[in-house]
Amino acid sequence: MTIDKQKENLRKVLINKRKDLKKNDINSFINLKKNIVKIREFNEAKVIASFISIKTEISTKYLNDFIISLGKTICLPVILSNNDYLIFRIYDKSNKLKIGKFGIPEPDETKKELMPDIILTPCLAFDLDGYRLGYGGGYYDKTFSKLLKISHNFISIAIAYDDQKTDQVYHNEYDKKINYILTEKQLYTPK
Repeated sequence: MTIDKQKENLRKVLINKRKDLKKNDINSFINLKKNIVKIREFNEAKVIASFISIKTEISTKYLNDFIISLGKTICLPVILSNNDYLIFRIYDKSNKLKIGKFGIPEPDETKKELMPDIILTPCLAFDLDGYRLGYGGGYYDKTFSKLLKISHNFISIAIAYDDQKTDQVYHNEYDKKINYILTEKQLYTPK
């Protein structure tokens, strides 16, 4: 079985599994907050790319509010119709977001494009080697590759429920390792 087929099969299983996870946004946030400030690069960062949680993803609402309260600038991912990578546009709570590709809320084209120091990344699964399984579009991996190619320094942090941890995420040469995995239970630094 090919890696792509293994990833596709795992995605189906994990989407259903995540629906069953017990969610408590406030308790999750308290631990996310406690653990994210342990990351030196986060404390030094000025521009943080986050995301607006959809469906059964761990909620980033309170985490985004906390990041803004620290005086950091938040930007959100945007998928332009002709790109296979993400750009990031400035966001604050007063922004009215539009619904972009895949039903994901994003800032409109009037908002300034930024280059983030930290990229918070959604995922369906992660392993302790630093690989994450996304939704299959490859947008984050292609974005990481593009930023590395232009020598932009950034740190990637996957945000997930601890129960999304798996022994091994199938990966290929296009999949980029994540620097940290932040869950409602702990902070993981991949091997």
